[in-house]
Amino acid sequence: MANKHVHAIYDDDDKLLSAVKILKSKGVNINDVFTPFPVHGLDHALDLKPTRIAIAAFIYGFIGFTFAILMINYIMIVDWPQNIGGKPSFTLIENLPAFVPVIFELTVFFAAHL
Repeated sequence: MANKHVHAIYDDDDKLLSAVKILKSKGVNINDVFTPFPVHGLDHALDLKPTRIAIAAFIYGFIGFTFAILMINYIMIVDWPQNIGGKPSFTLIENLPAFVPVIFELTVFFAAHL
């Protein structure tokens, strides 16, 4: 038996959502739906499982944040402490405002690595 495919174009997202619900109620298997913008309720109509990508992105971002803090602490305090403007670096807290962009960027880069 040959596989049958249906291709349809809808000009309204409400019509698309109602067509998906009607086809699902008749037992038609819908493999994929492509839209140029998010259609609210379409994931529930297609019975899609929620993704866990937000949890993974948070974990990667937290790892990036921790890596940035440890890297800055190692560079500025342990490995190469500098006396800038007559003010020595004793703790990370004294230098932290200058490195907020570095911490932010590494957090975003690690989270986007996913």
